[in-house]
Amino acid sequence: MPKIKAIKSARHNCTIFSHEDCSILFLPTIFSSAMSHHQTVWAKRTILGYDGFPQTVFEEEEISETSTIVIHNKLTNFFNWLSAYSIDSQYVNIDTHHNLPELLLNHYVNDVLVTQQQCGESSMDHHLMALRYYYDYLAMSGLTNAKNIRLTAKNKKVVRQNTKKRTAVKYLTPELRSLLYRNTDSLRDELLLRTGGELGLRSKENLGLLLDDFMVGKKRHHGFKSLFAQMDAKPDKDEFTYHLQGKYTKAHRNSGGGKARTLYIHRSLLSKFKRYYDEERPESSENTILVNNSYSHIGTAIAKSTASRRFTKIKKRVLAMQVNGEVGQFGQMLEEDHTHHILRHSFGTDKFYELCQKNRIAIDDVSPTSLVYLTVARLMGHSAENREAPTTTKTYIRSCHIKEMFEQGEHYD
Repeated sequence: MPKIKAIKSARHNCTIFSHEDCSILFLPTIFSSAMSHHQTVWAKRTILGYDGFPQTVFEEEEISETSTIVIHNKLTNFFNWLSAYSIDSQYVNIDTHHNLPELLLNHYVNDVLVTQQQCGESSMDHHLMALRYYYDYLAMSGLTNAKNIRLTAKNKKVVRQNTKKRTAVKYLTPELRSLLYRNTDSLRDELLLRTGGELGLRSKENLGLLLDDFMVGKKRHHGFKSLFAQMDAKPDKDEFTYHLQGKYTKAHRNSGGGKARTLYIHRSLLSKFKRYYDEERPESSENTILVNNSYSHIGTAIAKSTASRRFTKIKKRVLAMQVNGEVGQFGQMLEEDHTHHILRHSFGTDKFYELCQKNRIAIDDVSPTSLVYLTVARLMGHSAENREAPTTTKTYIRSCHIKEMFEQGEHYD
């Protein structure tokens, strides 16, 4: 998955935007140079002309060094989103981003930032500032037409709600997860959701599922091809282990990298991977088992955000089904605030609950130093020793109580 990098250049006194192959993304780099050298941006304004008709002009505005840093960061976010988005689109290309239609820019603002990423007021102000100043500069330079980048009236209210703490239930029942799986468009997309709900993977960790065997230090670990062979050779074996390398996981604060962990894959899930590999996966030189199936990027590695984006798409479908009465009105209902990450948290909650039952420990008696929490922390890749452990433990305890309420047929408010 190509990534856009922003590198501060002391020599040129600006930020240089580049692809992973070090080729320069020219227009944002020129914009950065103009902004950084003069500590100035150019903002679009509409005024009445001498003939009484409105006309667009661009006025200089001074800007602080802190704001230039914010603009560079938010533009980097935008370009990386666009790079990922272009993989599934034959019409969008990052090299022609200056001519993106206003509709797509506002899709990024309203659907991606507000709905998917649930940005609050401060974050949205920064994103809008960066996009508006950048595209105003391009328009002033004659490189594109003026863009009206804006929040919808509806989403202004949503942003205010996003600023507050999210209130969606951080647990999905097995029945609701199953409904999501059944409404995917492909076996690959089903697997992208199931790895969250059945293995506890973050979206980006799907890139760590490799086909070939690999070495970590002096130890050899099995890839999925070897797991498929094991499954065929041992028909009575129900669970298979896979080593997820730390370089594919989330790095902990002040650490040198992510934490490796063992995944325990049930035969039924491994069988779905095998069927995907045999019947659906396009020809590819990539070592990751899950690859893109879109025409323009067929066979390339999926992006870190692919699972999250697939979840959002299926979520919209299931929400519409709920509104139209196409699914039962009993049991848990999917909510707008639910994200792909809640699949992972649901997996952790189920394991936490199962271990409490197995060890005959009351849910409320679990502490950050208990065997239950330490086991779940190992399965999830959490650090059991950091200061967030007590908060994480309380979150799982609360989710376990919610799980019990749903299992007893009660509704959680």
